[in-house]
Amino acid sequence: MPTNPETNTPFGGFQTEQLALVRIPESFFTELLPRIQSLPQLRLLLYLFWHHEQQDREVRLFKLSELQSDPTLIQMVQNEEGLRKALVGLEKKGVILKATPQTSDKPYYFINSPQGRAAVNAIQQGTWQDSGDGQILIQLTRERPNIFKLYEKNIGAITPIMAEILKEDEQTYPIDWIEEAIRIALTHNVRNWKYIQAILDRWQKEGRGDEQNRRDHSQDPQSYRESWLRKE
Repeated sequence: MPTNPETNTPFGGFQTEQLALVRIPESFFTELLPRIQSLPQLRLLLYLFWHHEQQDREVRLFKLSELQSDPTLIQMVQNEEGLRKALVGLEKKGVILKATPQTSDKPYYFINSPQGRAAVNAIQQGTWQDSGDGQILIQLTRERPNIFKLYEKNIGAITPIMAEILKEDEQTYPIDWIEEAIRIALTHNVRNWKYIQAILDRWQKEGRGDEQNRRDHSQDPQSYRESWLRKE
């Protein structure tokens, strides 16, 4: 098997400023970790915890096609067959749950949590309704897109005045905040930078670390609309 040169490059260390964190349940360390002997399964599970944190879906889930589309994940588990085997292994261990909605011919995967179990039960009972919330593609990438690429991809062309605004915002907010704020805006079908700034400003003032508050805000776009409309 060819050697990936990136795996032989020393890690540059964690950045102490604006460090993004991923929550992992304590039971992962106390109960689950000693049971996992497969490196692909361990890598996939850690990836799923990370992917879970990046989502803005009302019910967080994993689609096989989305997982297969991430070249970094496929490389970590060797290939697509390695991904399927790792998924089967985690399912057998009871770590993840699988169910296929009536509206799809492909299964959805969920972390085995209260929310995940409720989602699987809804699918089995035929009451599942996929929100189709326009979740943007989530992938691991070594080179994070800068704010200009994010704006052009999701909002539109950059004018000279807008370029100055983006430069200031890039210095003010962490790039992962900006990416998530854009995801929230797209979920609510709003392509306006003042709307995104209102989200970022609120996180900066009230804190982004409180997950429940962050979710409440993201599901109440009216408060953001009123905020950025006042800036017009």
